[in-house]
Order: sequence, then structure tokens, then C-alpha cells
Amino acid sequence: MPLSDVQKALIDQHLGDHEAISAVIMGLCWNESALANSANIEVSQTETLAEACERLGLGWNPAWLTDAGFTAYDSAGTALDPAAHAAGPITWIPELRTCRLDDNVSDMAKGQGLRRRTSAELAVLAVWSHVVTSRNIQVLRPAKQSGGTRGALFRDLLIYFLERSLPDGWQVRHEVPLTHIRGLHMRRDVGDRKSDILIIDSGHRLVAALSSKWTWRSDRGTEAAQMVPLTRYRPDVPYAMATAEFPRAASVTRESIEDRTYHLCPGWAGAWMSVNELPAGVPARDRWPDLASLKREGMSRAEALTLNGLEVLVNDLKNSGDIL
Repeated sequence: MPLSDVQKALIDQHLGDHEAISAVIMGLCWNESALANSANIEVSQTETLAEACERLGLGWNPAWLTDAGFTAYDSAGTALDPAAHAAGPITWIPELRTCRLDDNVSDMAKGQGLRRRTSAELAVLAVWSHVVTSRNIQVLRPAKQSGGTRGALFRDLLIYFLERSLPDGWQVRHEVPLTHIRGLHMRRDVGDRKSDILIIDSGHRLVAALSSKWTWRSDRGTEAAQMVPLTRYRPDVPYAMATAEFPRAASVTRESIEDRTYHLCPGWAGAWMSVNELPAGVPARDRWPDLASLKREGMSRAEALTLNGLEVLVNDLKNSGDIL
């Protein structure tokens, strides 16, 4: 399905701001989690959020959410400013809607698995919401969306983002038959396979082939089948991948068969990994007392893993166009 005018406008409005582009694309491809109510913790009367965090030894820090613009209310409907006026579960305004990022932990998980998944989801919600709020991004998050639909939308948003970011005269083409690529034409072993995304410069040179993967686990066999003829007959063309993978993000840079990989939101993936790996019994507040410290940790982790964002992809493609 073609992108809507609203979806295109969101990309156009935030070109040049890579965090905003990450927030737009993630919001439009949102994978609703069933565990958002895990943040409705029980507080005692006169207890502050910091005290509740200390008592419960949370794997996430309520300060991340308050720093991102969320407000906690006690069971009487009064804001915890600074303490609860009534005991019971708290609620958050705006409503918390976390994104499911870990397919390895089920909705019925208990113990440390549940702690890890919900804490990491809340961490990413906080950093995403902070960008959306600070940039006043009017992005819509679907309540339900199938995995296949999400992957196709990610690809189409990526294509449009590249079309708007690359120089005039460049083309970003999707599902081009491999037999239409010079060097692969008239080859008997190419068959009827198609490319995912091809980048062509203003001189009609094939700059790169790009695979889009919302999650890294899907279609690896299909992708390998596409790469074999390309690498055999056009070894001069780099093969890259763009993904929004979280649980396997660290593996992408080590094990991916592509020449280079790029991530939708490297710093957020780094924050997700750090929170997800927090040992049982260790309060997140002790490690990351506020949202700023969590974001710094995420960027540090991403840099250590050489997770590069979509803005690096654009620069690499532009630089490829200058190579003779």
C-alpha cells in the first residue's frame, strides 16, 4: 500500500533530524505491547516515586517517564508531587503504550524474564516519548498491525526517506528483477528473483543494494538467495542492510552477511540492551538516575558495537556516488 500524504509529510517535516526520523518511523510501525500496565506500581500513602523505586528494586526508573513528560497519579487521582496522598496502584497520564521489542519473552512470562522485558520496553518508550514531545511530532501509533504489514511499511518509509535525503537525480527502486541489473542479465542461474532496494545515482550507476528488515530474524534464506548472484556477478556493488532489530542488534554487526548494517535507532537499542541485561535485584535507579544518563548509556553502547544510524547510511551512499 502506498504511503499516505500524512506519512510522507511526517518524513518531510523532520528531514535532517535523525532522532526525529527514528521517532516517526518507529511510531508508524509501532508494535503494541500487552504489558504496559506493569508500570502501574503500588505505592504507599506519603511515599514518593523514588522511595517506591527503592523499596521495589525496579528494573526501570520512574524518573525516566517523568523526564519524558509523563505524570504519575495515585489511586485517588492526585499527582504524586512529590508524594502519594492515597495508597494503591498508580496510573500515568498520558497513558503508557509500550512497544513490544523482544519476541523471545512471552506476554505470560514471570520473574526475571518479565522484569527484563517490561523494563526495557519502558526505557525505549521514555527515550522515544522524549523525542516526540521535545520536537512536537504529531505521529500516530497503530493499536494493531501485523508483522508483515509492519515490515512492508518500514521498507516504504525507508525508501521515501532515502528519496528525500539523496541528491537530485538519484533513484531508490524497489523489487527490481535481478535480470534487469547489468552483469546479471542473461545469466542462467539468476532466475526470477528480485532485489529489495537498489540505489542508483544521477549517472545511472548502481551504487548499492539495500535490504530492509524490521526484524533481523526474518527471511534470511530469501535474502541469501538474492545475494549469491549479486556478489558473484557484481562484486563491485556493496550490499547493505537497514533494520530496527532490538534483541539481536548486537549480533547484526558481527554476523550479518551484508557488507554494512544500519539501525533505525542505535542509541535506543543500546539503552534497551543495557536495561535488559540489568541483574536481578539491582535497581535501575542506581545505574541510571535520570533519562539523560540512560540516553548517554545507550549511545555509548551503540558506539561500542558500531551500530550506525540511518543518517550514516545516507552519508555513506552519497560518498559512494563520488567514487570513480
